[in-house]
Amino acid sequence: MKKTPLTVIFLIVFIDLMGFGIIIPILPSYAQQVFCSSDVMVGVLVAAFSFMQLLFTPVWGRLSDRMGRKPVLVIGLVCTIAGYILFGFASSFLILFLARLLGGIGGANISAAQAYIADVTSVEDRAKGMGLIGAAFGLGFVFGPFIGGLLVPYGYEIPGFAAAALSTIALVTTIVFLPEPKMHAEKAAQTSSSFTLVKLKEALKKPKIASLFLLFFLVTFGYANIYATFPIISTREFDYTDRQVGMLFGFLGLIGAMTQGSFIRVLTKKIPEKPLFLIGVFFTMLGLTFLPFYISTAVLLIVLTSLSFGSGVVTPTALSLISQNTDARDQGSILGINQSLGALGRVLGPIWGSFVFQHFGHIWPFLTGGAVMLLVFILAWKLL
Repeated sequence: MKKTPLTVIFLIVFIDLMGFGIIIPILPSYAQQVFCSSDVMVGVLVAAFSFMQLLFTPVWGRLSDRMGRKPVLVIGLVCTIAGYILFGFASSFLILFLARLLGGIGGANISAAQAYIADVTSVEDRAKGMGLIGAAFGLGFVFGPFIGGLLVPYGYEIPGFAAAALSTIALVTTIVFLPEPKMHAEKAAQTSSSFTLVKLKEALKKPKIASLFLLFFLVTFGYANIYATFPIISTREFDYTDRQVGMLFGFLGLIGAMTQGSFIRVLTKKIPEKPLFLIGVFFTMLGLTFLPFYISTAVLLIVLTSLSFGSGVVTPTALSLISQNTDARDQGSILGINQSLGALGRVLGPIWGSFVFQHFGHIWPFLTGGAVMLLVFILAWKLL
């Protein structure tokens, strides 16, 4: 495999997201078993990471347009490492909460990685390039939860330190091996100098961009229900252990990686991106709707396959459509706006999911998520 910029950015995102994957499946159990948190507080804890992404993603997008992609990636990784170390030393729910806030600040630099992909790929290869980031996410969720499940018997702090070590490797890889994209350097003089509400209003005046922003937000909100509630329902209703929950998350990541790393290449050659988006939404809707109706592990794996495949198709397709309708000089800012909307969905989704889980029952986060996907399908059919 040649050491191209795409290969390097893939490895960086993969290593960093593997650390993220270590933490996510065990976070609800950590908060509830060690700090006696309620279901709603778990939702708030999960949402804290995305809340900081919401605030800082546009900032990282703007800075990457002005000072380059590589410096922003480095700064974000430093924040991520600090967050994981604080996670490992957490002695109260407040410290754990602060650790997730700091991690969210670092994690917001994914818009710089997306802009990097846009810089070094052609329009025709944009979906494939964005799919690499999705594959890195997926592979991170294959190995990360598995590692977290193996380490959690030794204490909840150990996975935090392991995640910090992995992000440190990603930081060193970025500094040593990742070049600043030439295409970006050539356009630096023409790049917009700031991200403002005016730019947001200008983007929303374009019907395609505004429609895609709305659809991406709703998809993210509907799917984000599972981040807080799936670990809880798995341990409380399905009688799985923390380690087994890690395996289930790893399975989700495996399907996602296969979809976004390989299947998306084949699908984009045979199916236009707009109907492909609808296909992804449909399978995501099926997965969310049937997830809480547990029969056996085998049936659950089929449901998770539908869920992860659908999500794996939707995300790179939506990002590609947005990127293709965006001026090359504003890739970082526009993708930053979209990432912020996604982060807003990941803030509201876990809070909503944990709220209805605690007050109405364990099936409702997933049924409401499925209903949102049905709405997205109808809107996309008309708007796209």
